[in-house]
Amino acid sequence: MIKLEKVLHRDKTIILLKDINDNSTKEILKKLSTICYSKTYQAWYIDYSKASWNEFIQTGIAYQLPETNQNESSNTEHKDQTGTATSPKESDIAGIGANQIEALQDVHPSHGDSKGTHIHLNKGGRSIMYSGGNFFISIFYNASDIAFLKTIKGYWQGKIKKWIVKGSLENLEKIQARYNFWDDLKYNQIKELALNVECPYLVTLYRTAEIKDTILVQITGHKANTKIITKITERQYQKDEKRWAIPNDRVIVDQLKIAFTQDGATIIDRLPQDGFDYHKKEESYGQFKTRFLAKTEQNLKPIVERYLNTLIAFKRSQRTMTTYLGPFIKFVKQIGIEKIDIISSKDIDQYMAKIGGEKVSDGYLHNAFNAIMFYYRDVLRNNEGVLKQAKRPKKDDTLPKILSLGEVDRILRALDNLKHTTILYTFYSSGIRLHEILSLKVEDLWWERDQIFVHRGKGRKDRVVPFSGILKELLKHYFDEYKPIYWLFEGQDKQLPYSERSIQQVVKKAVKKAGINKKVSPHTLRHCFATHLMDGGTDVRYIQELLGHSDIKTTLIYTHVTNHSLAKIQSPLDKLMGGGQLVNNLGRNFKKPESLD
Repeated sequence: MIKLEKVLHRDKTIILLKDINDNSTKEILKKLSTICYSKTYQAWYIDYSKASWNEFIQTGIAYQLPETNQNESSNTEHKDQTGTATSPKESDIAGIGANQIEALQDVHPSHGDSKGTHIHLNKGGRSIMYSGGNFFISIFYNASDIAFLKTIKGYWQGKIKKWIVKGSLENLEKIQARYNFWDDLKYNQIKELALNVECPYLVTLYRTAEIKDTILVQITGHKANTKIITKITERQYQKDEKRWAIPNDRVIVDQLKIAFTQDGATIIDRLPQDGFDYHKKEESYGQFKTRFLAKTEQNLKPIVERYLNTLIAFKRSQRTMTTYLGPFIKFVKQIGIEKIDIISSKDIDQYMAKIGGEKVSDGYLHNAFNAIMFYYRDVLRNNEGVLKQAKRPKKDDTLPKILSLGEVDRILRALDNLKHTTILYTFYSSGIRLHEILSLKVEDLWWERDQIFVHRGKGRKDRVVPFSGILKELLKHYFDEYKPIYWLFEGQDKQLPYSERSIQQVVKKAVKKAGINKKVSPHTLRHCFATHLMDGGTDVRYIQELLGHSDIKTTLIYTHVTNHSLAKIQSPLDKLMGGGQLVNNLGRNFKKPESLD
């Protein structure tokens, strides 16, 4: 049974959906049209509206409303201006029964013992309510009071016609010093509630790649009680990290969670869930084939299906299949189905010349050639003339863009966000590709072996890359702050990895803040990794293994941009000028060669 709370979030009233403990319920809720996730509350929520509420009710999911004061909840009628009894205004908005909406209407953002609790007093024409971690203040207009509220970062909420001020201990002291609003009893009650909000009693369970077969426990907050964990005989306190280490035993963990919950703590479980699939649900080969054929022109379906079947038999990735299918279908339409099996290599050369003149990218041109050759080599298998004589378009002799050590250093230091900085360090220290960093799991960090395991990289090949000591130190802080569950760099919902787009934006932002006026992508850091290794004298075949290149020719391109060999070559100008020494008073001593007259 999930719990509901009505809260004010970013000037908008929402309904929090808390204690969602099973995956089937979570999947149903994700289909709601207004469902969103709040980092602030670490919970899912829906809009506080009639449509959203009715949509939620139709799911049939069991729910529990907050408990309310009986005297408050019994008053389910309000008087309009004529004295006629009406239902609460919110019930008309959300379509919730009177008793239910009354239970929700006074619940504001809250934590710990302050949940659902508020203290509301009127004094001297002023009304101040503390609820859910905020002060809600009503006052007559007074320039001095308004200026004071702004100094403590209060803001006016027009919908409820109140000033809202964060209910911190600092603000509590300032409000009491100015207005002397509460007696000692009420003041101490609010102070206790504020402490529970500002420093909630939290018990966080997580793991780190640094210590295997161990669960780490952080106990924090106003009412933190460490006596409970001391009952575990095999516990160990890590003073520097301010955390406890306990055996990775499900029985011990479950008993610990029960004990802390009974003590009033909020449990933040950052451990992998047994049986939960953290992978994105991808289409099967059959689903991909069905979907693609459904949008294929009727006359092309037989040849496209045959092409698809061969791709699937070769276990090509869906990305490769998508890359091949588009250019191949374009080729079939141009040549004609009736001629496709009998054309010569000259026909293919003419076709490649035609699309080459359409200002397509070099990458598209080569993908098109590969797609066509796949048909004749692997699907048709009987046109040797085409395979032997068709000419692959010549590749442009472009060199990878390389940054200097100083430029890389500026990029690595550019961002303040620990997660983003760790991503940048991981790229440069290991030379892995973008899709490979997204596939890294916590267990892929082989801490004791100083290696990072790359599972099914390009070409579905596994490999290991270096695990930098500097990256290790950074990851210790990263694990303590972000506590990743399964993926090393996880997305917002903690279940799937970070998105490609997000990482591309991280690199773009770092480059901009570093003041580098070059086009830099995540792959640029891979180029820098390889080139700087080569600059340091690392053998090219070792670099080939680290990069996961099948062909040494791909790695040899870095020999064209490394300065390892170039640094040993003396420019003829330096030799002519005596080893590169500067000529004094060059301007006065310069004599223009006669050939320039």
